[in-house]
This record gives sequence, structure tokens and C-alpha cells, in this order.
Amino acid sequence: MLLVTPGRETAIDNIRKAVAEGRFNDAVEPFDPDISPQALKADILDYVSKLESASYKLKRFAARTIVDIWCRLWSDGINEIVGAERLPDGPAFITSNHFNPFDNGILRRLSKDSGHGRLVAVSQGKNFVMPGLNGFVLRNIDLIPIISEPSYMGGKFLSLMHSHLDAGRLILIYPEQQMWFNYRKPRPGKRGAYLFAARMGVPLVPAFVQMEEIPGKEIAPGFNDVKLILHVLDPIFPDRFLSERENSFRMCKLDYEAKVRCYEKCYGKPLNYDFTPWDIAGWTGG
Repeated sequence: MLLVTPGRETAIDNIRKAVAEGRFNDAVEPFDPDISPQALKADILDYVSKLESASYKLKRFAARTIVDIWCRLWSDGINEIVGAERLPDGPAFITSNHFNPFDNGILRRLSKDSGHGRLVAVSQGKNFVMPGLNGFVLRNIDLIPIISEPSYMGGKFLSLMHSHLDAGRLILIYPEQQMWFNYRKPRPGKRGAYLFAARMGVPLVPAFVQMEEIPGKEIAPGFNDVKLILHVLDPIFPDRFLSERENSFRMCKLDYEAKVRCYEKCYGKPLNYDFTPWDIAGWTGG
């Protein structure tokens, strides 16, 4: 079961408008936090300064426990993983479509089951100031915040990524940037996400999450539950004869093409961006 938060009809309407205008990486959530860049920067720098503190480690344990319980109760007996054998043995970046605050639960299961240990995710800074239980989990479950601050991005951010890659972990990046609630279709990614893989010299593993509605299992008014099928696709390795910039364009293109092929195979139809109610998995109010 996926989290269905308030404001879904508004989010879906915003998705419809963004698709019509070709804005595939825009924010569509109606209740995103409103915070100034200066305040956000201060919050993020304070957050990363406490990552080794006992209080943070306790909160991280609590956040992991919440997600593990959520997955055991609602997801583990339903969701599937296909192609896990394609994962490299060592560290790698993994990309996926982003459609729910808890959509990385199945990716965390993949990371643990494959022997990579805990999954680490790169996340937008605003996720760290979300209110409520969702905000608590997002702040404390192995996330590396990303903000528009050159000194941080070239310093502590890269240091955190290096430490996790050195430990052999998977680092999840959402190239689509913004979450689009239960949106089935892969969206073009932003090239900046692929600079990390090109710079670090590690493989990038495309993943695509297929969503199949479970008819008659209503989890909120107007929404049926959905089953997730995680498809792990063939790794993409940086080309050592290309520059970082050239590699980032190449990897971005190959990653998107792999997701499109997977989408078309999973759903048995060619990809187009004409919006229909089917695009929102589980939505019965269209």
C-alpha cells in the first residue's frame, strides 16, 4: 500500500496541466513547504553537522523501523522485484521514477536483499522541512540533502557520497526531481543527476517501478491500492574516453531510453504524453 496524502485531486490536476505544457520536472504537490533559500540552507547545514550525533542515530533507527514495519504490513507480500541479478556487486547509483513519498521502500528492500546494506538517497532540501510523520521519516532515513549552495555541494555533499560509495552502498537518485503522485509514465530526467555517476566513475543502474491497480481494494476515497513491480535494468557504465560532461549527457539519454523500453514492455503500449486518468495508478475518480 502506498501513502495517500491530502490534496491528491489538486496534485493530479497540476500533473495534467504540467503534462499539457511539457513541464515534466515541475513541482505539483499543493502543500510543499514554503521556506526561503537562506532558511533552507541554514537548516540543511545544521542537519549535516549532526549526522554523527547520538540523537540523529536514534532518530535514524526510528525512521528505518517505521518504514520496515510499513513494508512488512502493507507491501512485502504484494510487491515484486524483477532483475535483481543485474545489480553490480559493488557500489552504484540507481535511478527510479518518483511517484510517492514511500516509493523507495521497495528499493530499500532490493538494497538489503542484494547485500548492499542500507539504501542511501539523494533528496531535495525541502523534503527535510516537511511536517508530520512523513517529514520525520524523510529527515532521518539515510538521505543526502541537495541544495543550491556551491560550497556545500562541492564539499560536504561530495564527501557524504564518497563515504557511502566506499562502503559499497547503492545511492538512489530521482532524475525526474519532483514526485508526481502515482504517475505511471517515465519522465525525462535532469542531466545534473548523471554528473555524479560520471564524476565518481561508478555504474548507474536504471530502475523502473511498474504500478498495477488492485481492483476493489480501496485505500482512500477515489483510490484503489496498487501493486509495485520493480524492474532492475542493465547497468550503464561511464565511458572512460569521454569527459564528465559528455558522459552525463550519454548516461542521461541511455537511462531514459531504458525506462521507456521497460514502460512499453510492461504496459503493452507505446509511450506518449497525452494525459488520461489511467496515467494515475489506482485513481477511480477520473
